[in-house]
Amino acid sequence: MTDNADGKRALFSSAVRRRGTLVVECSRCHGRTRLSYAEFAQRHLPYWLWTPWRHYSRYVTCPACGQRAWLAARWFE
Repeated sequence: MTDNADGKRALFSSAVRRRGTLVVECSRCHGRTRLSYAEFAQRHLPYWLWTPWRHYSRYVTCPACGQRAWLAARWFE
């Protein structure tokens, strides 16, 4: 039996914060992806919907599953 310490570390560690990026979470596939601000703005095209009172507040294309879904944007993560 082999010990996969790198895999366990990747599974239970948080992503490193990078300047000029944000994390989006998909309500459909529950995938979390780090995007640059420019790529996040590009995902809103050709149309998007924003509902500020909801946790998943933006209806845009998910970077993880590639389908239109409600996403939550986390700016300080």
